[in-house]
Formats: sequence, C-alpha cells, structure tokens
Amino acid sequence: MSTHDLYTNALREPVWQVSASGAGRFSWEYEDGRERLLALYQKGKDKQWDGAKRISWELEVDPYNPLGIPDELVPLHGTRHWAKMTEKDKGDLRRHYASWHFSQFLHGEQGAMICATRIVESVPDLDAKFYSATQVMDEARHAEIYGRFLHEKIGMLYP
Repeated sequence: MSTHDLYTNALREPVWQVSASGAGRFSWEYEDGRERLLALYQKGKDKQWDGAKRISWELEVDPYNPLGIPDELVPLHGTRHWAKMTEKDKGDLRRHYASWHFSQFLHGEQGAMICATRIVESVPDLDAKFYSATQVMDEARHAEIYGRFLHEKIGMLYP
C-alpha cells in the first residue's frame, strides 16, 4: 500500500524540494589515508545492524495503543474533553498521537540522511567520505525502521 494512502492529510505536493548549494568534491587519492579515520570507518561497518533482522516484526502491536501507554500519559487525560470521550475515541487519539510522533521522527531521519549525504559529497578526503557514508547508512536504517513501524504496526502517517 502506498504511503500516500496512509497519510491523515492529503499532501499538497508529493515531493518537498529544498534548494541546496555547494560543490561535490572528488578525491583522486585512493591509497590508505588517515589510520584513525579509517579505523572509525571500519568500526562503523562492523557495528552496523539490520532492522529487518534485529527487530521482531512478528510481535503484535495494538494500533490503538501502539506504545502501550497508560491513560495518565495521554495529554488530554484529566480534562473535561477526556471525560467525554468513548474508549474508541481514546484509542483513536492514542493512534493519531503515536502516528504523529513517529511520522516526525521518520521525516527527521530522512532530513538527517540528506544532511549526512551532503557531508559525504563535501569532505575533501576519500577516507573522510568512507566514514561519513556510515552515517548516511545509519540514518537510512532509522528511516527504514520508522517507516516500517508506521506502515505495518500503526497503519497511519502524518505528512
């Protein structure tokens, strides 16, 4: 199912373009570079995780209380509005609340991935590009996990 079908509000534009300037830098030096930075790059590669394997996606999640939070942690709890809500309304509120929060994390991770990509293209040395690329991969995994959680477990996203 398309993400667009799961958004609570219709998108005005399917893609949000943000102008950016700067030069991409190619390095023609392919010999081993700075040992410390290359060691960090190796450590980054060694410590990578795969969200499809590290997370038990078969676990059931209640989409109407995906975080399993008690009523007292819902911002409207204790108000006259909360008192008037049915259990279904309270579940819908929890679902929207969790969907909104996780959607913001998802969009933020995509932004972090774009920023990390810009670092890769702008650092001058190849070894610095290697290390910076591990951050791009890390942000990609975060976006993957938040997107999958929203699609498969909550079934709703916010633009």
